[in-house]
Amino acid sequence: MFRRVRQGVLSAAFGVLIIGCTTTDTTSISADGFKLSRQGRSSQAKDLVPGDGVEVSVEVDGSMEVSLHRAELNHQGMVTLPLVGDVKIGGMKLAAARAVIAKTYGAYYVNPPVVMLALTDGDAIGEWGFVTVLGRVNKPGRVPLQSQKGINLSAAVQLAGGFAPSAKQSDIRVSRMDKDGKKLRVSIDFEQIGLAGNADSDILLVDGDIIYVPERIF
Repeated sequence: MFRRVRQGVLSAAFGVLIIGCTTTDTTSISADGFKLSRQGRSSQAKDLVPGDGVEVSVEVDGSMEVSLHRAELNHQGMVTLPLVGDVKIGGMKLAAARAVIAKTYGAYYVNPPVVMLALTDGDAIGEWGFVTVLGRVNKPGRVPLQSQKGINLSAAVQLAGGFAPSAKQSDIRVSRMDKDGKKLRVSIDFEQIGLAGNADSDILLVDGDIIYVPERIF
């Protein structure tokens, strides 16, 4: 019940944003035009300090060895991680901390691991920023970008827990602020990505993008 109420509040809040997107300040464009408008915000890098919470995932050879493990830096700047124990990352920025964690796990595997690291102080903030997924998904909220290049729409939805049963997948709305401060919006038929094999619909998202999944009217 709590999750439904929370999702309803988030959906309602984003509904206000969507209404705002219908003003003359918003331009609806094609998926191709949306790709050309990429102008992500620069994420604000900070040094990790005791008390900071982090979320760590470790992938090796396509297998997720550690999935969304959350831990808090202790007073010594150490964080306790599965398989490897304590790792000191206090005083580092996320990019440097990720490299240290990758090196630590790398000692246990033949092939180098891929490490994803994000802050978890209420909302996940990765070293490359985040996108926000709202509406009819199972875990609405911020999704950290996994690389400097951004994240595809399908991956963002997956990290947000996937679609809720009532999601209208044929009308996913993505909003972005371009470099001139103009709001841009594109509607994506998500079903075209999987069922029709249309990879062009799986647009690349950048820091600051907002994804809204509306509810299907039965």
